[in-house]
Amino acid sequence: MRNRPPRILDSSSLVDLFNGHPELGELLDQAEAGRLQILMPTASIADAEATLKAGRTGWDPILLTPGVQSLPLTEHTAIEIGGWPGSLGARHVVHEAAAVRGVVVTRSPGSYDGLRVSLLVV
Repeated sequence: MRNRPPRILDSSSLVDLFNGHPELGELLDQAEAGRLQILMPTASIADAEATLKAGRTGWDPILLTPGVQSLPLTEHTAIEIGGWPGSLGARHVVHEAAAVRGVVVTRSPGSYDGLRVSLLVV
């Protein structure tokens, strides 16, 4: 079914997904069809929500999509990424990408300066 690495959406890609970016919408369609897994770290969700102000009902259509999963920021992860460069959201995304050998989907590649990660810039 899913033969491609998971896609980890950061806050910039989540904001643009809500704003109707076609390539991001296609990724969501692929996840719903079972061809791709989309992961959303909760720090990215929080950062995106600060911009979007979509509320729970705004997020439900995405969060309830088959093939989409949110990833909590656990205590152990927080400790591990605490000294890394960049924002909390970027550090959480990079940690999760490394854990699942995934690709970070971003509209803001500069957020990952100083961090080792595979990026898909849309």
